[in-house]
Amino acid sequence: MTPNYNYPAEIKGKRKLYSLFYGVNNPLEVISGNHAIAGDTYYLKATLTNKNFIFSQDKEFIEYILKQNQKNYFKSDIQSVTLRKYLGKGLLTNNGKDWLKQRRLIQPGFSKAKIAELISIMNEEINKAFTPFPDEPEIDLHDFFHTLTFNIVAKTLFSSDIDEESVKELGKIITEVQEVFAKEVRIPFYSQFLKSIGVIDKMIKKSTEAKNIIQGVLDKRRNSKEEKNDLLDMLIQARYEDTQLPMSDEQLIDEMLILFIAGHETTANALSFIFFEISLNPEAEQKLKAEIATESENAFGTESLMKKSYTTNIIKEAMRLHSPAWAIDRQALEDDNFKNYSWKKGTLIILYITGLHRNPKYWNDPDSFIPERFDDENAKNFAYYPFGAGPRLCIGEHFAMMEMALIVRRFYKSYTFRSYHKELQKKALVTLRTVSLKGKIIKNLI
Repeated sequence: MTPNYNYPAEIKGKRKLYSLFYGVNNPLEVISGNHAIAGDTYYLKATLTNKNFIFSQDKEFIEYILKQNQKNYFKSDIQSVTLRKYLGKGLLTNNGKDWLKQRRLIQPGFSKAKIAELISIMNEEINKAFTPFPDEPEIDLHDFFHTLTFNIVAKTLFSSDIDEESVKELGKIITEVQEVFAKEVRIPFYSQFLKSIGVIDKMIKKSTEAKNIIQGVLDKRRNSKEEKNDLLDMLIQARYEDTQLPMSDEQLIDEMLILFIAGHETTANALSFIFFEISLNPEAEQKLKAEIATESENAFGTESLMKKSYTTNIIKEAMRLHSPAWAIDRQALEDDNFKNYSWKKGTLIILYITGLHRNPKYWNDPDSFIPERFDDENAKNFAYYPFGAGPRLCIGEHFAMMEMALIVRRFYKSYTFRSYHKELQKKALVTLRTVSLKGKIIKNLI
């Protein structure tokens, strides 16, 4: 007997067609519109592929999927199959026991103690990047932050000098892959069309080029025979508990590529949104500068950067309004239910973090930039998951928060940024990014 499933309110008819096709280029607008129509959790069936989707911006539902019953959910084929063919089998795209083994190997490299050792290297890269500011006051911070955060990841995690051309080439490849990937997963059967005209093969070739650049970093380290005591050394020397064997070169390069991408992409995007919001909110900027002045040189030390502060409030609030991880996907391994809803094995769950972060059920004045809201003693329980939640919480959360706090404080100690944009043009690919953030840098008078 076929079981009856009680899916949430369904999006169908003209709205469904609109969602399936207009959502390719405007997923935030479409998903937000569907939630406005159907409520915080809704159902959509993709007719051509016969796939069932549940979308949710409900805090309890999201916590159920990511925490309470996380063992019943893998990352969906969207990442574990489609994205994997470009980026390899690393932490971002892996599932199950393989993922857990890799996580246990890599986790020690992201402890708070390890991250604290990296501040001096971060400062060196920031100093280098800030040097041209007095002579070049006009800038696109979107491009600037992508280069800066990439260089910080290269130096802090892998002690590597990657030339500027390679940095630009990797950035270009990452963007191209994301553009194609987004179309593949949003348009039914589009991957077959892309394959037939050679686009998929071209992108796989591009990703091979990216891996070759990473292979160069690995070869350089091995040939130098130096010990750097960084994440790369740890990965090379790490041994699996069950076999006592090291990672294969293929696995090592996949993990390095994922860490390069994840370690700079989301942070660069977040920084663009942070500086945009500070530019539009002069009172927040004044409070930030006052905090930097009060902290004096301590403002750039590990203890100050890692503690709760107005600086971290600004970062958290900007990431609430513009979460780079705008959605999280999961796939049900078995039939499941939550409250009045039930769904079948294989159902794709899209946890809409952008909607959760602006849901008026959980946030007063949800579209306004109010850093002070994170002063609340209950802030830890907010409907707020910019780094995910549960066992797959982002491994680099502490690294990213310290890096962003350091860049924000170092910049606003000496400069002000005035954005030329009153609104940002956003692109929702694997991560949410702005197309550009152009503006003017003004040196502080004091």
